[in-house]
Amino acid sequence: MKYNKVIALAAMLPVGLTAAATSQAFDVVPAGEPVVTGEPSRVGAPWNHRSTFNIPGTNTDVAFGGYVKLDAFYDFDYDQGDATDPLALLNPGNETDGRTNFTAKESRINFRTQTRTDYGTVSTYLEGHFLPDGKFNLRHAYGEFGPFLAGQSWTNFMHFHGTPRSLKLGGPIGYATGRPAQVRYTHREGPNTFAVSLEDPSYALSPIGSAGVETENRLPTLTARYQYGRNFGISALVNELSTNEATTGMDESTAGYGVAAQVALPLGNATTFKANATVGSGLGSYLSYVPDFVAGARTPDAYIDANGSLESVDAQAFGVSLEHNWNSDWSSAIGTSRFSQDLPDDIAGFQAGLDRVQYSFVNLIWDVNQRLSTGIEYQHSDIKRLNGESEDASRIQASVQFHI
Repeated sequence: MKYNKVIALAAMLPVGLTAAATSQAFDVVPAGEPVVTGEPSRVGAPWNHRSTFNIPGTNTDVAFGGYVKLDAFYDFDYDQGDATDPLALLNPGNETDGRTNFTAKESRINFRTQTRTDYGTVSTYLEGHFLPDGKFNLRHAYGEFGPFLAGQSWTNFMHFHGTPRSLKLGGPIGYATGRPAQVRYTHREGPNTFAVSLEDPSYALSPIGSAGVETENRLPTLTARYQYGRNFGISALVNELSTNEATTGMDESTAGYGVAAQVALPLGNATTFKANATVGSGLGSYLSYVPDFVAGARTPDAYIDANGSLESVDAQAFGVSLEHNWNSDWSSAIGTSRFSQDLPDDIAGFQAGLDRVQYSFVNLIWDVNQRLSTGIEYQHSDIKRLNGESEDASRIQASVQFHI
């Protein structure tokens, strides 16, 4: 079965030498002029073209954006949920002999304001979607004044320019992600961007051997990021992971740290090579963006060892992709990425835990116009457990996206 799936993926390679337009975000402009609203996105077109309108009698312009997206999935081996989750293969309860699922939960709406004052422009941004439970859930909520940002938004540790365009929400496995509450300072000069942030420091603790242990963080996570144009970026973070002695009697702490880098290199006028690398310790919750209680059981940032000490988990992730524009309307992407972590093999409870996961994909996307896009994507996931057992699964995703 695995051999046939590899053949199927190889057969789609000509479809998918890859590309999508490079994504970036633009400022809101005065009323009546074209504007781009919304954060950079790894799903579909990276923004929504819209015009602002002015609130009469004020210096405030507002803009609405978002999209409606229908995703249709067919799972051959494992049900991977409403947003493709390769780590769903860890749960035998997700096995299937073929399953179809339609969902519109990824649909989202956003709202932006820009107010001109005597001291500069004050901007706000609010966005939500309906994953994972069909209820309206917050994605972004922040304000900006000059170089300062405060609120909930993308972690300063992550990058976009080296991430391929994909129908899968969140992009390939192992690309740093997250939307913590934070304060950030950004300095731009020509093609150079430097940003530093203090972010909410919550972390994922493995439930194995940690019954009754409460996590806490005494210091915020510190991140720094440098980016050169749309071609190269590097970032780093450091934080403290600790337990709450006051409630559990255990006073343990350890350090988490990491470095992430991405590149996007044009290969002619229509093709772009992209690559991602992330290494460090205590990064599991950044590389598998799910709630901490879920990440703790799959990609923990830390665990309690046999001696009762808190230890961070070393992790590594690498990914490469190609994007190709067939013409102004049609594009493809093909890529593969790998995430691995160093769980302790001398603790019995971890034997069925994740050792590494490989995720590959190929797609074909048609941008019908500025408001409508559609595409199809083949996705293949392959996991290996610490005990040597492995599983693999294939999924086909077709999507239609209407921009508001």
